[in-house]
Amino acid sequence: MSTQFSRNLKALMDNKKMNPTELSRLSGIAQPTVFKILKGQIKSPSIATAEALAQALQATLPQLVYSADLPKEADPVAGFRKVPLISWIQAGSLTPIEKLDDFDKWYLCPVNISEYGYALKVRGESMEPYFYEGEIVFIDPEACADPGKIVAAVDDGSIEPEATLKKLVKDGADYYLKALNPDWPGPKFIPFTGTMRIAGVAVGKYVEL
Repeated sequence: MSTQFSRNLKALMDNKKMNPTELSRLSGIAQPTVFKILKGQIKSPSIATAEALAQALQATLPQLVYSADLPKEADPVAGFRKVPLISWIQAGSLTPIEKLDDFDKWYLCPVNISEYGYALKVRGESMEPYFYEGEIVFIDPEACADPGKIVAAVDDGSIEPEATLKKLVKDGADYYLKALNPDWPGPKFIPFTGTMRIAGVAVGKYVEL
């Protein structure tokens, strides 16, 4: 089954009139690996592999990952970083995410994100139509949580703290967490209390098709 990466790779190879054998020779990536990527058997190559293929094709990482039609000079990724997908309970932990090798699934973040950035899979419908269930949202724990930002907030006063995705709003001296779905049956505004903290700010999202 082809993937976005494999489709983009094929399009760039066709554009350069390059076959798998030549791509393997120029990139230094083993030919069986190239074939597996083209067939979609390797859905998410390592950054080192992706960079080697891009260099051999005189392309950029975003052209391989997002769209082969993206102009090379319009590369939007200045600080390309791969971040781990973690659970909402892990996001609520007070312990910094340090052992990155412990995570199985990673996503290439399309915007600048700090060293300890991470990804979460959206749950529920409270943030529709801006975030739908199943979408991947990138969270930066070092970004400034200004009012109006979408944040991952945690209530340390709960028995098992876990993060929730909401918009941070300010009314006078008070702060609230706002659900963006106008049809959401739950509370639209949750007071930001003294037991709460910000676990990070949403800086981008990825939609799987």
